[in-house]
Amino acid sequence: MGKRLGIGVVGSGGWATGFWERAISCPDVQLISCCDMRPEAARAFAEQFGCQPVDGLDSLLDDPAVEAVAIFTPNNYHRQPAEAAAAAGKHVFTEKPIANTAEDAAAMIRACQTAGVTLMVGHSDRYHGPQRAIKSLVDSGRLGAIAMAEGHTSHSGGARLSQDQWRWHRSEAPGGPLMQLAVHTVDTMHCFFGPTRRVTALSRVSLTASEIEDVFLALLEFESGLLAYVGTNYVSPSCSYLRIYGMSGNVYWEGRGNGGTEPLRLVTTPENPWTLQSESLPVPEINAHAAEMAEFARAVRTGTPPETGGREGLRALGVVLAALMSAEQGRAIEVREALGEAGELLG
Repeated sequence: MGKRLGIGVVGSGGWATGFWERAISCPDVQLISCCDMRPEAARAFAEQFGCQPVDGLDSLLDDPAVEAVAIFTPNNYHRQPAEAAAAAGKHVFTEKPIANTAEDAAAMIRACQTAGVTLMVGHSDRYHGPQRAIKSLVDSGRLGAIAMAEGHTSHSGGARLSQDQWRWHRSEAPGGPLMQLAVHTVDTMHCFFGPTRRVTALSRVSLTASEIEDVFLALLEFESGLLAYVGTNYVSPSCSYLRIYGMSGNVYWEGRGNGGTEPLRLVTTPENPWTLQSESLPVPEINAHAAEMAEFARAVRTGTPPETGGREGLRALGVVLAALMSAEQGRAIEVREALGEAGELLG
């Protein structure tokens, strides 16, 4: 691809470190600098990855070697650095979700559009090997017409939150595991099946002391008419799975927290509809975070949209917001209703 894309990291705490431990292998990008509200966090990140700690966002944006920013701040604080970066002519990668509110998401999208810079949202799950393999299988037609789908992602992180952490507070992490975990499942299903039209959801807030929801169950109706279930909780042992049911076959995948390279299980009925045939399908080993950075660099260098751009981030956020409204109001909610004026950006 030629010259490596120079990146400045905004918010260099725990998740930024975890991300770049894997993404640093991408040959298309180069870490230039980092900043954080806690100078000690920026220094530790810089020492680990060989970049320069700077004293704030302005200093990071003033460096001509920084062509793009990668934002790893809490959800509530994606908009300000994204807008500042766009105004400085820098490209923007932001972790998922794009923002907590439709208003902030729309402002980020418009700022990048106005400045003519790339905006990419870090919906990493669709870049993993199993998800890529399922996408290929669905697209191949081998499953036949898709009847329904299920997706689930949970872990016990919510049970370990304390009041000094931003995820404890509903104002900063509305929906709890819905916003933090299941947004991945939503985006992955959009990758497979296209956009969601309407959401019906239930939630529970009683299993931890924090302000956020502990459990969310959502039923999604896609624009195609397909129906799907998405479930998540913040208190159980880690669990992730995808199940796609077609008229010619079903495919099952379950993650076990070791990088996501478990084989798919394909079940068909080639001879007798009551006799099942099961086979194991290998999946490619993909470093999803390095793949994200390669896609970001490709989009910047070619001037073409990234796979998970602002619109994709807004679609996933719209499902989360619709599920929140549905659980509160006890009715089905259209995604465009939940997004309000921001829905105009979906086209």
